[in-house]
Order: sequence, then C-alpha cells, then structure tokens
Amino acid sequence: MSTVFGKSRGFTLVETMISIAVFSAVSLGLVMGFASLERSFTATADFATNHADEMRISDYLALDLRRALSVQTAQNDTSIYIPAYYDANGNPQAPAVDQNGDVYYGAVGTSVRLHYYLSGSTIYRQQESQAPIPIAENVKDFVFNVTDLGKVVTTKITFKPTFASGGASTNAIEATAFYDTTLLRNSAGVYQ
Repeated sequence: MSTVFGKSRGFTLVETMISIAVFSAVSLGLVMGFASLERSFTATADFATNHADEMRISDYLALDLRRALSVQTAQNDTSIYIPAYYDANGNPQAPAVDQNGDVYYGAVGTSVRLHYYLSGSTIYRQQESQAPIPIAENVKDFVFNVTDLGKVVTTKITFKPTFASGGASTNAIEATAFYDTTLLRNSAGVYQ
C-alpha cells in the first residue's frame, strides 16, 4: 500500500494477478524440482541395490563353481556339487589323496549339493536341506552355459529394470544382464 496525497490505495487487480502468476510459476518449478530429485534418488538407490545383488551372486557363483566337482545345469535351476569340506558336526575334514592322485574330503565320492534356483523374482541358494538363502532380488531369469568340454561355465543373470522414464526398451532390458565366466578346476564332468 502506498499513500498518494493523503489517500491510501491497495494493489490493483493486474498487480495482484501478476504476483500470483509469478508465485505460481516459482512454486511449480520447485515442486517439479523436488519430484525430479525424488525420482533420481529412487533410481540411484535401486541401481545400488541391484549392483550389490550382482556382486553378491557373482561372488557366490564364482566360489562355488571353482570348487565344483560337477554341475547340473538348467535354466533358472542349477545344482552344483562341491567336496564335503566339513563333517555333519561342522568340523573341517582333513584332505586325503586317493590312488589316482585326486584330493577328497571325508569318504571318497561324498559331496555337498548347492542348489541355485529362481522363485518368483528372487534367486535362492540352498545347501543340502538347509533353509534357502535369498541372494538376488528383482531377477527376470538366469542361464548357465557350459563350454570347453565341461570346464568353463558362463552365467547370464537378467535383472528386471526398476526405473524407466518412458517404458523400458529391449536395449534397456538387455543392459540389465550380468555375465560371469568361471573355470571349473575340480570338475570331473558337467551335466546339462
């Protein structure tokens, strides 16, 4: 309000409308900025979660496959047999060498079954009859391929895209695939 020649006057309708328009534009910009930051934060958190799952499953598979005696592969369901390093009480077993020079633990021919399988969108790892452990979530599928006379296993795990601004394209879905190649050091044979 201003005073002109002793009279008091307020804002005109045009001034009020302009100030409301400016305030609305600034407010809309702030709201859109906050929404964009929220989406960006969610996408970053989802990416970090998926990346951690990729690293965890890569570590599990590499360790188990390097120790593998045999592997039975199928899409979304694979069994890996490793030496029985521990007895039924959880105590380490001493290694022994048989007449062929092969190293074994416990009784000759004993092994432990590790079962990897996809249930829903989660990959589980189960050792013998123990409770399964979820090791990767938001998975579309996983595939084991055996090459080089059963000595090399390649795995492909495809994660579902969790963030898409305008719908996930085929290239975006393929970009979520995680590949791993492992040499089977102890393998007597791989069965598909």
